[in-house]
Amino acid sequence: MKNEELIARYEEWEKKLNAYRFAMTLIGIDANDRPPLNGAPLRAKHTSLLAGELFRIQNDESIPEITEELLADETLDPVLRRRLQLRQKGFRRMGNVPEDVYLAYHDALQQSERTWLKYKQTADWESYYPYLEKLVEMQKKLLTYRNDTRHPYDILLDDNEEGWNMERYDAFFEHVKKELVPLIHKINEAEEIDDSFLHQSFDTDEQRKLMKEILEYLGFTNEWGKLGESEHPLTTWISVNDVRITTKYREHDAVAGILSTVHETGHAWFTHNVDEKYDGTMIVSGISAAMHESQSRLCENHLGRTEGFWRANWPKLQKHFPKQLSGISFAEFMHAFNKVKCSPVRTEADELTYPLHILIRYEMEKDLFSGKTEVKDLEKIWNEKYKEYLGVDVKDAKEGILQDMHWPYAYFGYFPTYALGSAFAAQIAHTMEQEIDVQTLLAESKYTEVTAWLKEHVQKDGAMYSSLETVKRATGEDFTPEYYTDYLRKKYSAVYNL
Repeated sequence: MKNEELIARYEEWEKKLNAYRFAMTLIGIDANDRPPLNGAPLRAKHTSLLAGELFRIQNDESIPEITEELLADETLDPVLRRRLQLRQKGFRRMGNVPEDVYLAYHDALQQSERTWLKYKQTADWESYYPYLEKLVEMQKKLLTYRNDTRHPYDILLDDNEEGWNMERYDAFFEHVKKELVPLIHKINEAEEIDDSFLHQSFDTDEQRKLMKEILEYLGFTNEWGKLGESEHPLTTWISVNDVRITTKYREHDAVAGILSTVHETGHAWFTHNVDEKYDGTMIVSGISAAMHESQSRLCENHLGRTEGFWRANWPKLQKHFPKQLSGISFAEFMHAFNKVKCSPVRTEADELTYPLHILIRYEMEKDLFSGKTEVKDLEKIWNEKYKEYLGVDVKDAKEGILQDMHWPYAYFGYFPTYALGSAFAAQIAHTMEQEIDVQTLLAESKYTEVTAWLKEHVQKDGAMYSSLETVKRATGEDFTPEYYTDYLRKKYSAVYNL
C-alpha cells in the first residue's frame, strides 16, 4: 500500500511538471517564430516567472526521496523503474542548484537566444559574444552544484549521451579521421562534379508548394505534426501526437531545404512512433541525443540521399522548377546531388565531410570547458580550424561561428552526438536493408513502410533501453563505427570512380 501511495504522489508530480513544461515549450516555439522585438522585455519577464515556478516544481525535495524508496523495491514494475532511473539523472543535474542561480542562468539563456537571432543576420560576432560568454559562465557555475568530480566537459557529454566521455569520443573521432580524411584528399584531387544547376535561383514560395508534396510522401500529417520555418531547422515535441518541426528555404539550394526537412521528420517520426502508453514520461523525453540523431541522420542520408527516394521525388522537383532543370537527366542530378565539396556551413555539408564539421565543434567545446580557450577567441579559432580541416576560408560570422543555434541555446556537449548518431544510423540501416527492400519501397512512395520497420526495431520503446542496447537489439551486434566509415568509403569511392 505504501508503494501505491508513493507512486500516486510521483505520478501527480510528473503531471504537474509536464503541464508547466508544455507551456514553456509553446513559448519556446513562439520565440523561434520571430515575435515582435519590442515585446521581448515583457515576454522575458513573464517567462522568467513561469521558469521560476517550473524550477520549484522540478526541485520538489520530496520527489528524489520517493524515487529512491521506490527504486529500492525489487518487485517494482520494470517500466516505472526505468522512468525513475532516467528521472534520477535529471535530479543530479539540477537538484542542488539554488533558485536564484537557476533564474540567472535562464535570463542569460534568453538573452543569448534573442541576441543570436539578431546578430547572426548582421554577422556581428563582436556584439554577440558577450552574451555567449555570460551563458558559458553560468553553465560552468551550474556544473559546480553537481557534486561530480568528473571533468566538466565529460559531465556535459554524459548529459547528452549516457556513458560517453572525452576518452570514448577521442577514440571514435580518431577512427573517423583515419578512415575518411585520406578519402577526402583523394576526392579533392579527382575531377570536380558540375553541380551548378542545383545552385540557380529557386523561388522560395515555389519551394513551399513543393514541400507540401514532400511532406505527403514522408507521411508527415497535420494530425500529429506541423511544419514551420526558422533560422535554424529544429524539432520540438510536446507529445507523441504533437510534434513541431521547422525548415529553412534557401533560394540557391532547394535540395538543402528538402534534406533538412527529411532530417527533422526523422526526429518527428521517432517521437511519434514511441508507444502512446509512454506519453508524458521519461521514456519519451529521456531518449538520448545520439539515438535521436541516429534516426534523423538515417532518414536524411540513408533514405533522403538515395536513388529510390529521388525516383519518387525527382518528377516533383522537375514540375516545380522546369526551367532550372531543363535538359538535366536523373543520372546527372544524382551525380551532382552526391558531390563532395568542402563547405563552411555544417547544415549544407555532404555526408563525407560532415563529421569534420562536428570534430571542429567537439575540439572547440573541449578546450572551452577545459579553460584552454576563452569565448572571445572562438571566432578566430573557428576560422583557423576550418582552414586546417576543410581547406575553406570562412567569409563572415554568419556562415562561420554564428551559423548554429546550439551554443546560443546552451546545447553544450550535443554536437558530438551528430557524428555518433550518424554511426548508429549506418549500422541500423545496414540491418534494415538486409530485411526489407528499402530502395523499392522508397521508389514506390511507400516511405511509411520504412518508418514502420524503424518503429518496430528502434523507436517504439523510446528510452526504455540505452542507445547501445537499442543498437544491439536492432542489429544483433554491439555498436562499431566500422559500418559508418565502410558505408561512406564505398559510396563515395563509387561516386568518384576511385
